[in-house]
Parts: sequence; structure tokens; C-alpha cells
Amino acid sequence: VFDNNYYLDLQNNTTLLTSDQSLYSNSADTEDIVDSFASNQTVFFENFILGMLKMGQLDVLTGSEGEIRTNCSIANADSSYYQQIIESIVGPEEQSQSSKST
Repeated sequence: VFDNNYYLDLQNNTTLLTSDQSLYSNSADTEDIVDSFASNQTVFFENFILGMLKMGQLDVLTGSEGEIRTNCSIANADSSYYQQIIESIVGPEEQSQSSKST
């Protein structure tokens, strides 16, 4: 069931991952959001929809335009190494086709 129980679990300190629990236990910035979503499922659904709509508007880089990063906040120093890994998995022809379709 897709619902707001995740946020109730955060309030009850019963989440699976410590990193998830820190959203409620270690951050005053996100504690109010957790409380809001836990107490009002409609607010959670409305914000989920808005988030999905925003994500749908992002221009995703595919094929040779993008890269798989070892650290998400830092561009890889040598993209050709990762390019070779991607090509070995999906093949160069499939990768070039996916970059044309965007």
C-alpha cells in the first residue's frame, strides 16, 4: 500500500535505515515536514504529486551526454573509463540509440 506510514515509522523510530531516521531525529529542518506528512496523508499525497511533476520536467542526460558518477556531487575526472563500462554492459549501438531518442 502506498501511504504515509513511512513518516509514521520515522516518528516511532522504527525505520529500517539509520539514514532515513535522521530525517526526523537529527534535523529540525525536516522534522516539521515529517510531522506534517505523518499527520495528514492528503498533504503527503499532494506534495508527492508536485515532486513527481517537477522531476518529470528535468532534462535527463542519456548516452554519451551524461555520466555515472562515483560521487554524485562531483563530476568524474575521467569519464572515458565509465563510458567503457557502460558500453560493455549495454553496447555502443544501444547507447547511441538511447541518446538519439531524447
